[in-house]
Amino acid sequence: MRSIPQIDANYLSQALGGLVESFQVESIGSGEGYMSDLYRITLQGRALPASVILKRPSEDPEKLELATRFNSYGREQYFYRELSEHSAIRTPRCYFNADHKFLLLLEDAGLWPVIDVGAGASLAQAITAVSHLARLHASHWASSPEAVAHFSAGFEAAALDMSSFVIDRLGELPQNAPVQFMQQYASQSINYLPLFSAQKQVFSHLDFRLDNMRISGDDLMLFDWGECSLAAPGFDLAYFLITSLTTRNRRTWEETLLDTYHRVLVANGIQYRREELFNSYRLAVPPGFYLAALVLTRGHQDYGMTLAERCLGAIDDHLPFIMKQFDHTTDFPRRTHARSNTRTR
Repeated sequence: MRSIPQIDANYLSQALGGLVESFQVESIGSGEGYMSDLYRITLQGRALPASVILKRPSEDPEKLELATRFNSYGREQYFYRELSEHSAIRTPRCYFNADHKFLLLLEDAGLWPVIDVGAGASLAQAITAVSHLARLHASHWASSPEAVAHFSAGFEAAALDMSSFVIDRLGELPQNAPVQFMQQYASQSINYLPLFSAQKQVFSHLDFRLDNMRISGDDLMLFDWGECSLAAPGFDLAYFLITSLTTRNRRTWEETLLDTYHRVLVANGIQYRREELFNSYRLAVPPGFYLAALVLTRGHQDYGMTLAERCLGAIDDHLPFIMKQFDHTTDFPRRTHARSNTRTR
């Protein structure tokens, strides 16, 4: 059994408002993409949940530096302190949110089914996800929550890596039109900020993928709010489709899922043209490669290549539109586009 410094039965009793007689600690969530250290604490005592998830800063220096640069810990604490109680999307209950350091005690979603990211979501699961996403976006469409980070903050932080390890990872891939476009994009990404910030900005999760959610029938629980900020509507949508569906299924279901999102948005009183949504979605595909490059850099080759191939496949499918939007600020060579020989993970 693991122990956590400064966490004992008395601390947990005060934090949870019950009597903790004993507890056991299990480290979880040490895989790809997590910027925090996560522990499941199983509790014995009175007036307590059966277990909670403890979340605190990572002990990995590289993860800690990245989370600090993106202010991930501050963003998540703000969400649970100010927004989660009234969120239009289900989130874990927050039992405790420390005042002077990053430490959360959250509801344990361990009994919810886990979806295999490699196999990707089914159509029914994807429809559930984008329906909940549309309701989240609609709930803050007219006015954004106070003190939520602007899109530029995260985009500028990511741009530092785009010109370093993202380009390095792209150089290791077979050179084709999507990879060459991404090399150009990564080298100049900060110049493209106006293309994204000029769009309608809505409160967004910005890490909306299967790893950070649980789906059971029509219900969904969404966690890991450390990247939440304002963003164009297409960002969360594109991020989900390119990370959480196989390329084959994304190509088959893309129109259906965009239609579903748009229909739910309209049903919630939002007027937003379907064409504008499609454009926002396509523009948001290139920034999604950041996660793939990050995972590959951390040495998770199989998952990283899956993400890379899914993102590059989406870029390939929409490359003529994407190039047209970015060409006025780049010297990327114009060419007649034919679909690259991308694998379909």
